[in-house]
Parts: sequence; structure tokens; C-alpha cells
Amino acid sequence: MPHSSLQLPSAETPITDLHPPALPPAAVAALWRGQVIDAVTLVRMEQQVDVQEANNSIEAYLRTQPALKHRIEHAQADAREGLFRWTLFLVIGGLGLAYVLM
Repeated sequence: MPHSSLQLPSAETPITDLHPPALPPAAVAALWRGQVIDAVTLVRMEQQVDVQEANNSIEAYLRTQPALKHRIEHAQADAREGLFRWTLFLVIGGLGLAYVLM
């Protein structure tokens, strides 16, 4: 198969933004604290855009900052694990209490 057949036609070639929109310093600081929702809110207020556009700006920024993206993903995984543990604790505790009360 010739190499040229593997390439997308020029009309279908995705355009990537080499310079994502600059985020407000407060939004960047919120991201480093792991507060993604706060960062989206700050971008919305500063740039006066809707949620989807603010989220796209955050994602574009995170693509340029792999260390920050990894840190946020790790924090979110820890939060999910903690939520799972609390849910399991409450279910087992509730079952134990129901057993004792019956």
C-alpha cells in the first residue's frame, strides 16, 4: 500500500492548535491543586465563555502540560478509590446494623 493512501485528504486533516488559549493564573493554580471544576469556573468568568468552551480550553492546556495532567489523573483515581472504600464501609456497616436490630 503506498504511503500516500494512508494519509488523510487535506480537507479531512485535523487542525491542531499549537498555542492553546492562555488560562488565567488563578485557573492554572487551581489545576495544580487538583481543582478542575474551580479552574473551569475561573476560565468561564475570566474569558466569558460557556462550560464546553472553558472545558476545551482546560483540556488543550493539559495536553501541553503532561506532568500536570498525570497529577490530576492520579488525584482523581485516588478520589474514586476513597469513594469506593467509604461506600463499601457504609454498606457493610448498614448490613451489620440491620442484622443487630433484627
